[in-house]
Amino acid sequence: MYIYGSECTLTLVRNAELTAIPYTLETIREEREETPLDPLVGYMMPLVNVPCGSGEPKVLGCTVTRVCGTSLVPLAALLVDGYLKPFMLYLNRIVEKRIYRNLLLSGWEVRADRDEAVYVRIDMEGREAADWDYTTPDIPWAQNETLHFYDGDIVLDGIASDNIYRFSLTRLYGDAISTVLQIHYPLKDGDALNNIQKFSAVTLTLGKRLRFTLTGLALLTFHANTDNAEEILVVRRFRVDSDCMIEVCNDKGEWVTPA
Repeated sequence: MYIYGSECTLTLVRNAELTAIPYTLETIREEREETPLDPLVGYMMPLVNVPCGSGEPKVLGCTVTRVCGTSLVPLAALLVDGYLKPFMLYLNRIVEKRIYRNLLLSGWEVRADRDEAVYVRIDMEGREAADWDYTTPDIPWAQNETLHFYDGDIVLDGIASDNIYRFSLTRLYGDAISTVLQIHYPLKDGDALNNIQKFSAVTLTLGKRLRFTLTGLALLTFHANTDNAEEILVVRRFRVDSDCMIEVCNDKGEWVTPA
């Protein structure tokens, strides 16, 4: 279920700080754990499901938001340790208002097209959901600058690329943490991307305020197709075998890890 709405609000709560984030879409749902109860032998009874486990609904889903000046630091901090430190969301869908407590990240994705806004998808799970009460604040997002992706924002082994028109950086948490960088670009003669199999270091600097530093990248998949007779479009996916460092630029111009 995808929920869109220009009047909906979404508030991230971490360390007792409330941050209104731009509402784009969300798929958060509540699923109760049930097990089928077989009818007695010899009786014509319908198959029914009965609750199992703790009885609390399981909260699953994701939310997608643009990265802007006011939400930059809280979102970056969430990407760093949101799989370890619980957080809350106040969600106003207009038709219903829900509070989701003690959520943990199960994964995230940062993506953008050239000259377009940067989006973050956060995948989450938890077990605590409730309706708003009279003390729950409804904080609308105030319009402010959104981060964009431009040519030269991605640096591959020290060389800035002006040929990438789309990227996505995905991180999943489970028994192991996996990180994958996917890049899209048109095939050009002499482009260093054409035959590359590994990168020592890749940096993504977005809006001169958010930076991802990836080390030890190895090619996972390669795909190419064409939509006309002149241009071949290439998609490459790289596995990040070493670090994925996330930093923000503070008011002093220093790159620091958000907390």
